Amino acid sequence: MSEKLNFEAKDKKTEDILFSNNYFKIPRYQRPYSWTEDQILEFWIDLTNNDKSFFIGSFIFNHELDKSEGHIEVIDGQQRMLTLTIFIAILRDLAKTLNDDKTADRFQRQCIIFEDKKGNQLYRIKTGETTRDFFEKYIQSGNNDISKSEPKTKEEIRLRTNYSVLYEKVYTNFKEKSTKEKQIAYLQDLREKAGELIVIDIKIQSEEDAYEIFETTNARGVELSVADLLKNLIFNKIKEKGGKDIAKEMWLEIEKNVEETGTEIKKFIRYFWLSKYSFVTEKKLFKEIKKEIKDWDTFIVDLHSASVMYNLLLEGTVEDWAKYTKGVDIHRSIFAIRLMDVSQCFVLFLSIMRNFDKIKTDPTRVFQLVEKFTFNYSSICKLPGNKVEKIYTKYATQIEKIVNEESEKKIPGKIQSNFYSLERDLKDEKPSLELFKENFKEVYYANSEKSRKLIKYIFEELAKLKSSGEHKIDFNTVNIEHLLPQTPSKEWKLSKKEIKGYVNLIGNLTLVHKKYNSSIGNKTIKEKLPELEKSEISITSELVLKFKKDGCEWGEEQINQRQLEIADIAYTKIWMF
Repeated sequence: MSEKLNFEAKDKKTEDILFSNNYFKIPRYQRPYSWTEDQILEFWIDLTNNDKSFFIGSFIFNHELDKSEGHIEVIDGQQRMLTLTIFIAILRDLAKTLNDDKTADRFQRQCIIFEDKKGNQLYRIKTGETTRDFFEKYIQSGNNDISKSEPKTKEEIRLRTNYSVLYEKVYTNFKEKSTKEKQIAYLQDLREKAGELIVIDIKIQSEEDAYEIFETTNARGVELSVADLLKNLIFNKIKEKGGKDIAKEMWLEIEKNVEETGTEIKKFIRYFWLSKYSFVTEKKLFKEIKKEIKDWDTFIVDLHSASVMYNLLLEGTVEDWAKYTKGVDIHRSIFAIRLMDVSQCFVLFLSIMRNFDKIKTDPTRVFQLVEKFTFNYSSICKLPGNKVEKIYTKYATQIEKIVNEESEKKIPGKIQSNFYSLERDLKDEKPSLELFKENFKEVYYANSEKSRKLIKYIFEELAKLKSSGEHKIDFNTVNIEHLLPQTPSKEWKLSKKEIKGYVNLIGNLTLVHKKYNSSIGNKTIKEKLPELEKSEISITSELVLKFKKDGCEWGEEQINQRQLEIADIAYTKIWMF
């Protein structure tokens, strides 16, 4: 906190804040409108199920620019302010359906329109840019039918949805009133209830204090995350210059890059920090960034560059990776790690990629090492991720230190040493063969894309061991085949209930080309053999030879035995290091 944080906090009615003659502006760092239908319904319940005034949380307003520029900045509370505006707009629109323009105009003037000292009429809330056009046209103006709107963004869809949900709630009771006078009285009663809501009005006097209050106060709206706090802080530190808002432009690109990966931005921010600075928990991340960073212009550039790399790690194709030396091989390992749904290693990868041209060392073997370790440690044995996260952070920050502190001549040797030490540490954490085999018993086919891809990955690696030529993971040309069918024919003399515990184990599976899969069906092994013989996939060809040599008996014992054999090969020959 600053040495002296100047603010006032008072209980007030919304009538005295939002519906008084104040002009509010949503600052550029605020998040988009994000209330969901559940929050709208909760708002409606709070508003209508209480005879007395109801407390709806805290509002934080920065009054620094009130005198000089005539507006108050909304630091926290915009979600509720916009929702209240939507609510009043519904009352106004329903009054219009009764041709009561006088009441509709009163709602508009009292709660939605602001009149400055010169008599100019403005909307009393100036929303953020992403919301403004839609909100002004369909909520604040009162001249357009929102049901006929064509929202283009998630935020606009949310606005229209929330308007519709609230409208339906109001209209259900509104239409039951027997006369026009009672309907108007009902709308006026709701308007008064909206004005009687109680809030804590927190008034601050400088933008410097804004982010500190923003950091420490959570109101009724969506809880703030490290991403919200960091965005606020960055926007506070990096001002607009020459009509350009570089910080905002770069932040929007960062959000886009991360959103495309399907992960949360707070996770990316933490991984970036771990890859470059030091290990820190999510809970302490914001305070650590605020304490350590002095050059905010450089920080936002570094964060933006990392978001591009992060996107490449999670979404990049083999073509995207072709620009890197041995990028095809690196992509193969990254693609496999994606299938395992493990991400802690991206901390290390971000550091390697950021310094790719500086380390003067081929990092391919590190990516392959991490792929093998991840399969053993995380994918099969499901051991704690926080331990290896610290290991990856240790070596990521060491890379950063080497390239920034060592002479160019010494960097390759130091990096090589770093990689060898990493390998030793990962070997120390590698699970034993016994633990691996025990956990491998749980590798089975499930009705999910993630499960199917992992099974195919394992079989592709097994096939690679048995065949020559360049290996390529290609999930588009093969299907997973259950040797003992999930729904066996009567010739199997087994029921679905009897085989439930082992039919989906990897020991009962193989790969066949799609063109053969449909013709195999739920036949017995003997009946399947002619189709299985057509396969050129090595693991299936081996099974055919086994059946021809040992007979076609296939059941729980054979499946469990093959499960253990695959586990042994996986640990000792394929994912060994």
